[in-house]
Amino acid sequence: MKKPKISAKIVAICFFTVMVAGAAVALVMPLRPSYSESEKRDLTKFPEFSVQALLDGSYFDGISTWYADTFPFREAFISFNSKLKSFYGVGDSISGFSGQVGEEIPIIPEGETAKPVETTTKTPEKTTKPSVTTTQPPTTVPKEEEKDYVVQELGDILIVDNVGYEYYNFVRSKADNYAAAVSKVADKLKGKARVFDMVVPTSMDIILADSVRKGVNSSNQNDAINYIYSMVSKNAIKVKTYDTLREHRDEYVYFRTDHHWTALGAYYAYVEYTKAAEIKTAQLTDFEEVKFDNFLGSFYSDSSKNPAFAKNPDTVYAYRPKGEDVSFKYTDRNGKVNNWEVVYNVSTWSDSTKYNTFVAGDQPYSVIKNPAITDGSSCLLVKESFGNAFAPFLSENYATVHIIDYRYWKGSVSAFVEKNGIDDVIYLNNISATRNSGLISKLDATV
Repeated sequence: MKKPKISAKIVAICFFTVMVAGAAVALVMPLRPSYSESEKRDLTKFPEFSVQALLDGSYFDGISTWYADTFPFREAFISFNSKLKSFYGVGDSISGFSGQVGEEIPIIPEGETAKPVETTTKTPEKTTKPSVTTTQPPTTVPKEEEKDYVVQELGDILIVDNVGYEYYNFVRSKADNYAAAVSKVADKLKGKARVFDMVVPTSMDIILADSVRKGVNSSNQNDAINYIYSMVSKNAIKVKTYDTLREHRDEYVYFRTDHHWTALGAYYAYVEYTKAAEIKTAQLTDFEEVKFDNFLGSFYSDSSKNPAFAKNPDTVYAYRPKGEDVSFKYTDRNGKVNNWEVVYNVSTWSDSTKYNTFVAGDQPYSVIKNPAITDGSSCLLVKESFGNAFAPFLSENYATVHIIDYRYWKGSVSAFVEKNGIDDVIYLNNISATRNSGLISKLDATV
């Protein structure tokens, strides 16, 4: 007996009905999430109506962004995708990066750079180091011959003794595009403001034991940073952080369960910045140290909450300006201005959100004002999330610290600098951002 055929028309009607029903469910406000645990950020809010926004089209653009960013059950989809990645390769030996293999990095011999790196004329001698007083525990990188490492690959994350590391693959065209974006601003602002470029290495090349690192299929970050700096305009001053972070690799300069550096790691980079900018270096004792325990970051989320990380949670240390009159405001993604704190008490926040103690997390625009500094000095920090832990230190050097997160801010950096009479512009990006086409496009859109 023949099975009855289902007509194409019926199939089409069923498909259309399911799509309409799904769309209707997706529009139900209570079902739409407002916060992403896996990405540790507030999701886009439904835009406020105004006649101006309606006329210029931004109201409907806001609705479109809200719809895409807050789709129901998005965390479940992200978690499923993370679990799917974990099947790519889990083992006890290092076989290589599960993503794109890095391209060969052109080695630029000293003195033969494509675009010579500009150096300051009065750099303090290397022996001049700030006194660092901290209660933070050391990372304790063990001696190579005394340690047998437990190594595991989990998708795009390398886990070594319950510590996560992010792979990095060099892509020359993207590195060039990043350098070009910074160069455009540096050239535009020549004679008007100083522009600094700081590309920060990730923990893979800093704290991972050398005996393990040499077997990892991940591009050499020091070579990559040197190449990028060689391509950045001579009108930008390059701030090198790789060597100083290596010098302090036995300290708590990177998190174990998260891809960011710690505030201590950011401080050592700040020291290098003050040398390049020829300004006074604030000491850690100039700030109030606070800490928030049981932080489980992006590696924990991206590995579907791997128990190896849960056994070894991080502590977020932060350094709060001591000045009682230091103020902080941020403008959120809906354009609302909020009074906040440079370092906020997140002790009662969820374990995954505690990195947001720094400058209210990832906001389009923020500003720190220190009325104790009366010289009218100002700087602009153009950053992604690595810049959050760095920003508070600048409050000891400038009367006004402007902060732009180029991923969410719209406008022209060079025009903003000229309008506000800013003295120094600091581009701060972790090296992974220099291989990300989406981020580079957003950076270039703000020149």
